[in-house]
Amino acid sequence: MSPQFVSYVTGEGEGWEVGRGYYGELLNRLNDALKEGAEVMGHVNWRYNEFTNPVCMMLYLASIELLTLPPPPSGGDPTLHRATIGSHLVEAALSSRNTAIYNTLGLLFTVLPFSFSKAVFTRVSEVLADTSHFHGGASWSSTARGVLLLVHSFLHHCKNDAVDYIPEFVTENSANLQSEGQVVYVFKLFSPFLRQWDRNINTRKQILYALYQVMFTMLSECTVTNPDLFVDFMYFIKYVFVGDEFKGLLERHLPTLPTHVASKLRFCGVEKSE
Repeated sequence: MSPQFVSYVTGEGEGWEVGRGYYGELLNRLNDALKEGAEVMGHVNWRYNEFTNPVCMMLYLASIELLTLPPPPSGGDPTLHRATIGSHLVEAALSSRNTAIYNTLGLLFTVLPFSFSKAVFTRVSEVLADTSHFHGGASWSSTARGVLLLVHSFLHHCKNDAVDYIPEFVTENSANLQSEGQVVYVFKLFSPFLRQWDRNINTRKQILYALYQVMFTMLSECTVTNPDLFVDFMYFIKYVFVGDEFKGLLERHLPTLPTHVASKLRFCGVEKSE
């Protein structure tokens, strides 16, 4: 545990105000401890310990520390306090430019309530709202690329509560998706994990439904330079994940699409029996 935190809980550091540098130090220390693993806890007999390995124990200690950090002097909503801590952790990881730290943060968020890890989605929303991060197609700013890597590390480890939030996240941010580059960015955020979410079939279906809505909006506004990219992704979703379940949605939107795009999607709404 952090020396500052130990002093705080023992009463020696009364009045401790947590600075932003603290979060980077915590992640770096935890990352080093996770790499060294058993060497750090070599004295522990794991046969008689409630934790199965050093990593579990170190993550638990870090989570206890974060859950009991002193609130700001002004007080306030505990949920907002946790969201602020989560935001500081995300920014500390991004500023490190170390993908190992991204992975460490992803692991740490698995042992914390979603009110902490929701900060990852908040950071993505900030990136999507700033069009300067997107230069067309898959050309993005270094900040956007860093956030993408962080999200992948997070989603690789995350719990069901984070996955369940994704459909709402896509819907809430659909108004910010004004360019092809932004939509492709959202594809890149979530599509690598679609197979991993076989245990979350209903949630995955909701995510794909929300993505379908976004693609239809972009295609109907004729702002897409490469419509075949969206068309191919729609067929991929149909044949790999949802079958004919989105047929009604497709039939509602086909009349709003340009003729050359609608003709390419005509088989996307055909049932298997047809």
